[in-house]
Amino acid sequence: MLFNTLSFAGFFLVVLAGYWALPQHRARLGLLLGASFLFYAAWYPAYLLLFALALAINFLGTRAMSRRLATNRPAARRILIALIVIDLATLGGFKYADFALESLMALSGFVPGLDWQTPSLGIFLPLGISFYTFQMVAYAVDLWRGTCAPIRNPLKFALFISFFPQLIAGPIVRANEFVEQLESKRSFEREKFLHGLDLIALGLFKKVLIADQLAPFVDDVFSRPGDVGTITAWLAVYAYSAQIYCDFSGYTDIGRGCAYCLGYELPRNFRAPYFSGNVTEFWRRWHMTLSNWLRDYLYIPLGGSRDGPTATYRNLFLTMALGGLWHGASWNFVVWGSIHGLALALLRAIHTGRGVPPMAPLLPGRLYRWLSVVTTFHFVSLAWIFFRAESFDVAVMMLGNLVDPVLLTAADRSSLGNYALLTTVLMIGAAAIAHLCIWNATARRIEKSALYAWARPFGWSTIAILVSLYASRGAQQFIYFQF
Repeated sequence: MLFNTLSFAGFFLVVLAGYWALPQHRARLGLLLGASFLFYAAWYPAYLLLFALALAINFLGTRAMSRRLATNRPAARRILIALIVIDLATLGGFKYADFALESLMALSGFVPGLDWQTPSLGIFLPLGISFYTFQMVAYAVDLWRGTCAPIRNPLKFALFISFFPQLIAGPIVRANEFVEQLESKRSFEREKFLHGLDLIALGLFKKVLIADQLAPFVDDVFSRPGDVGTITAWLAVYAYSAQIYCDFSGYTDIGRGCAYCLGYELPRNFRAPYFSGNVTEFWRRWHMTLSNWLRDYLYIPLGGSRDGPTATYRNLFLTMALGGLWHGASWNFVVWGSIHGLALALLRAIHTGRGVPPMAPLLPGRLYRWLSVVTTFHFVSLAWIFFRAESFDVAVMMLGNLVDPVLLTAADRSSLGNYALLTTVLMIGAAAIAHLCIWNATARRIEKSALYAWARPFGWSTIAILVSLYASRGAQQFIYFQF
């Protein structure tokens, strides 16, 4: 059930009306849990059993661990390790089994006399398994560390993991960010509800009117990299940078908006990432809940920055390489993560050598800041090529096209005219202007005025009409649904 469909709109309206109509807190939580299970089962019902089993194992395991934390920490530690192994083994089996077999087959070709062939297992990846696995692992580790309280109510634990606005593609929510909100009955707050509608409208704008309109052009160029010229290749790189941001942040906006409408708050996942001054800052602004997860549950356990510069650079590289692999079972994702890992390590070395904090600019002044933003954006955009390309060869061909002396081919001239790129650029401009207007209105507290109150529903209606008109190709899946 995609956020950008009429079926989800109907589903959410029914849940929303039922939730606020129910007088009892427990009944509301039960409704949300049932709705979350229905939302998940709508994709592939059989995997609801796997999801329910994972919830049961982790709830019972963390309850057993919490009872032993004060009296028998070695036993609690063994339970923690067992839970992490079970969760990661399940994720690895479903997500990486075929990838591992394919890699072994490829390696066997380099061994004389060995030509190992095995059929693909054809495993269908359970929806959202990467996100809910990381959320369960984070809760178990936080419980062990004593940074969150144990969840003793199975209903609240199940809802914490399965809350449908963030179940499939995040944000990755920590227990201390959400469980406390489940403790008491939520009261209806008009401004929070309206803010939720703002986020839903903004998310649909990003997804349907920008990301989905850029997708055909990007797909076309990446499907035939040998036929395109330099200008088209660069346009495709820029288009994909806009597509993946609007697609993923659009999902997060809709999910957070739905949560706000129900009286709950989910953490932000994006903060203008393409305006970052360096790669370190980019990862503080892009998919922030994943960045924090990688820092707290991978980088720090690996040793963090405790054992000197060399170990720090190694840990940064390994964290990002494994983070790349988390995104998908492909060496392209490992390469993408490794590129960012090398950049983070190099940047850390430069900043350390200059005695400058990682987030601080190396030089003062606005000109340097904007040059850094432009440089960082292009670095991130070029790295996205490995993220988007179907194979390593395609990625290399796309990189080669960026410096090809042939600026435009005959195929480029026809394909560029077939896509409404100008309309999409105008949509991006409209979104930027809307952002600036909203920020300015908030800063000056104009959102309390009568004019703003009238403009708000007008904006929602306009977006609803545009989304209906531009969704003629059918609902497009969100990019991060495959992770």
